[in-house]
Amino acid sequence: MVRPGEAIPGDAKLVILPGSKSTRGDLAFLRAQGWDIDLLAHHRRGGHVLGVCGGYQMLGRSVADPEGIEGPAGETPGLGLIDVTTVMTAQKTLTRVTAVHATTNRPIEAYEIHIGHTDGPDRARPFALLGGAPGGAVSSDGRVYGSYLHGLFASDSFRKTFLAQLDIPAADQQYRARVESALDTLADYMDTHLDVEGLLALAR
Repeated sequence: MVRPGEAIPGDAKLVILPGSKSTRGDLAFLRAQGWDIDLLAHHRRGGHVLGVCGGYQMLGRSVADPEGIEGPAGETPGLGLIDVTTVMTAQKTLTRVTAVHATTNRPIEAYEIHIGHTDGPDRARPFALLGGAPGGAVSSDGRVYGSYLHGLFASDSFRKTFLAQLDIPAADQQYRARVESALDTLADYMDTHLDVEGLLALAR
C-alpha cells in the first residue's frame, strides 16, 4: 500500500489501482500526490498496471459525470494508459460472476460492481470473458489492464498464473483456506477472552 506523500516504488513490477466511490475526486487526489507521474514512469520502464473498477476508469482517456452522480457534474481527463472513456450513469451493476481470464484461460470467481459505462478501442482486447461476453480492456502494448471484477485475486489458479506471467513469485496458498484459518483463530481468541454465551444471551 502506498500512503499519501509516498512515491510509487520504482522497482514495482505491477501497480494496482483499486476501486473508488468517487472516481473523479480520487483521480484528482492521485494527481495531487504525483502518482500520475510515477505511473507513467513505471509504464515507460516496462511495468504493468491493473485498474479495478474506479481504477480501470481512471486509466482511460476521460471520466465524465454529466449528471453529477458521484459529485459535481463535469468531465476529468484520465491517465490515458488504456484507450477507453467512461460516462457515469445512475444504473449500478452488482453481480456475482464466473469469468475466464482472456489470456491465461483461468477461471475467476468475482463480483462485477460498478456504475458507469466504459467503451473504446481497447475493449477489443478484453481482460476477461463473462459468459462469453468481453469484459474490461487491455492496452495495445499488453501491459495495462482494466476490469470491473472485484475480488479476482481470490481465485487461486488465476492469481498464481497471472502473477507468474509477470515474473512475480506467488506462494502456493489457498485463499479460502487462509480466510477460514483466520476466522478460526479469531473465534478461538474470542472464546478465550470473552463471555460469548453471555453476549449471545444479551443479544437475545
